[in-house]
Amino acid sequence: MPNWCENELTITGPDVRKVLEAIRSESHADEDARVLDFNRIIPYPKIFKDMDQRAQVYRERLSAIAKDDPHRKQKLESLAAEYGVEPGAPWIKDGYNSGGYEWCCENWMTKWNATRVHLTTREDTSRDSFHKTVACSHCKTSHKIEGMTILTCAQCGAPLPDDPPIRAFLEFDTAWSPPVPVIEKLAGMFPDHEFDLKYYEGGIGFCGHARWSGGEEQFHEQDEYSGPRGG
Repeated sequence: MPNWCENELTITGPDVRKVLEAIRSESHADEDARVLDFNRIIPYPKIFKDMDQRAQVYRERLSAIAKDDPHRKQKLESLAAEYGVEPGAPWIKDGYNSGGYEWCCENWMTKWNATRVHLTTREDTSRDSFHKTVACSHCKTSHKIEGMTILTCAQCGAPLPDDPPIRAFLEFDTAWSPPVPVIEKLAGMFPDHEFDLKYYEGGIGFCGHARWSGGEEQFHEQDEYSGPRGG
């Protein structure tokens, strides 16, 4: 088991809903875990993903062969021949243990994806300026919407977003370290938004605070930590 690093990420800007949609998993079965998927920001390489999926299918097919199956020996030999392993081998080489682990540590700065994810959103009343100017989601033309009675784009005629801006607060855990490269890449994808990351790791004993605005890191401070969080 790793030491867990507790992370708090606050996202503000003109279209936080668009950011949340961009980082949401398309396939995870756990609804909470779907909220934040590092693969949507820095994708895990396909070569490792394919090897992981192949190994998973092998394990599922192996476990489906009942111990009291009268044809167990033949089925094990057939499965082994298909995958190039000894009959009854409990596992085959996967991607994570063939370079995927090192890739995650280097590119995500944590060996696994985010876990125990929790999202809270609320109206961002501190950003009144965003109520006055919106960009068309189709042609990106900027509009001053103060006083407008018909919210359609003057350039292409598409409806303009009229929802009030929101502030998103994401809480999640990562193994050993905060996912700084992931948030840095996300900030570059949405330079018109601000990303504020705080993290706490009580096992080794460190905490930190970083902020990105305009796609650039504004500061990143780290200190010792001896509180009850993380670890």
